Amino acid sequence: MTTSHLPESTPTPHFGFRGKRVVVTGAASGIGHRVTELLLEAGAHVIALDRSAVDLSVERFIRVDFTDPESIDAAVAEIDGEIDVLLNIAGVPGTADPEVTMRVNVLGLRMLTELLIHKINHGGSVTNVASIAGAQWQSHLEEVQRMLATPDYATGVDWVRDHPMDGKRAYDFSKECVVVLTKQHGRYLREHGVRVNSVSPGPVKTPILKDFRESVGPIMDIVTRETGRDASTDDIARVLLFVSDPVLQWLNATDVQVDGGFMSGLVGGWVKIG
Repeated sequence: MTTSHLPESTPTPHFGFRGKRVVVTGAASGIGHRVTELLLEAGAHVIALDRSAVDLSVERFIRVDFTDPESIDAAVAEIDGEIDVLLNIAGVPGTADPEVTMRVNVLGLRMLTELLIHKINHGGSVTNVASIAGAQWQSHLEEVQRMLATPDYATGVDWVRDHPMDGKRAYDFSKECVVVLTKQHGRYLREHGVRVNSVSPGPVKTPILKDFRESVGPIMDIVTRETGRDASTDDIARVLLFVSDPVLQWLNATDVQVDGGFMSGLVGGWVKIG
């Protein structure tokens, strides 16, 4: 099966971001970089967070290391005033050290979100990037809930150290945690007038795609084969903006799979593994 997609030069749809202040993590490369480009085209004021410098004309760049809670505290302190949208895009693949994967993909994301919630305007939104690698969250819900029951970053690290896992499982588990955290945060953030959702991509053409293929395994090749191609960063970025759009007020605590239909094809019977 082959599919068409919009070239990255396609004009940005009329998303409702003009004049909005948006925090984007992982803005230096990949999906985060493309999201930042589209936000700037849409007239948003972007505060970019990353370990590496961002080569775009953002309102402000703040260097942050999500493996270090003190770095996250410092980054939040540098975000002055109110914001409208938080896009948690920063992440690492399963080729990283398992503890690093959990620190960046879950604990840092959670800490940043909970520290910023009081800065997000009523009617704003938070969107987290998960993955179809986390699609089995229901099968591991009790374990995920125990991990997310840790009250802070430090106790989360302790839990991870008490539950060793290899790189592939750490990545899958981290994304299961992101999906469930999104659902848990649905009520908590709604009480602050803020929506929260997650987006779960399949394989995406980014500089670290080879690392994802190595850590996730042959299923990545099957997804690509069955859907006709890997996603472009533009494919995912536009869905992230749609889900985060301030005009979209009745989508909350939902995970949106953006994988060319692969996961639905497994249920529908038109995708076969093997």
